[in-house]
Amino acid sequence: MPPVDIQADRQMDLLAAAVTTCATGRSAVKIRDFVRETGLDRRDVTPALRFLTDTGLLSSGPAGWTPTVSGVRVGQLWTANREAARTVFGEVWRDSWVYQLLIDSVHPGVALSADEIGKAMRPYRTSQLTPWVHLVDWLELARYVERDDDGHLRLSQAASADAGAEKATHGKEEDDEQQTPAPDTSSPQLGLVLPLSMDQLLHLSAEDYGAVMRSLATIYDVLSRQRA
Repeated sequence: MPPVDIQADRQMDLLAAAVTTCATGRSAVKIRDFVRETGLDRRDVTPALRFLTDTGLLSSGPAGWTPTVSGVRVGQLWTANREAARTVFGEVWRDSWVYQLLIDSVHPGVALSADEIGKAMRPYRTSQLTPWVHLVDWLELARYVERDDDGHLRLSQAASADAGAEKATHGKEEDDEQQTPAPDTSSPQLGLVLPLSMDQLLHLSAEDYGAVMRSLATIYDVLSRQRA
């Protein structure tokens, strides 16, 4: 999730700094380089870099951070033409978990506040709301949501179309599931059953999804040792 202490456009400055630095021949960018180039505090840089990496704009390694192909496209434009950069950003981020979660969570045409969008997108009611509200800054930056004159937010035309198509697909899948005969449970089933549905799995953040996968891997490892 994005850090709560700095706005999305300032975090995007980090991406632009990575692109600029690597264009000089550097193989990767270190935290001290980001601090020098952007003027941001070190404590804000690290969580911002984590978010940029989780959403596919940066990649990290032992030497530091480098922009991905998508990150280069956005970062090259950010300094010279932010409006053009926002357009490209909206295009490349459509494959991210953020966009998928948005169109699954928010209904087209409904006017909402930033808090209401954050509440709709967070996977659990017990999750802290503030990071999800700050995520709305990124949704505006990518033009996935648009602000009315009265300050309310709605899905953009393109996002509304994708949300409508997504909900129609889910409706068809639910109809197909209702027509599918129930599986035979008379014999013991092998393997593990996830304690959440595939739809819930898709709604997890990248951090929560990784935690679930790591937990499953640990369980499988334990069972494998017992069977050996």
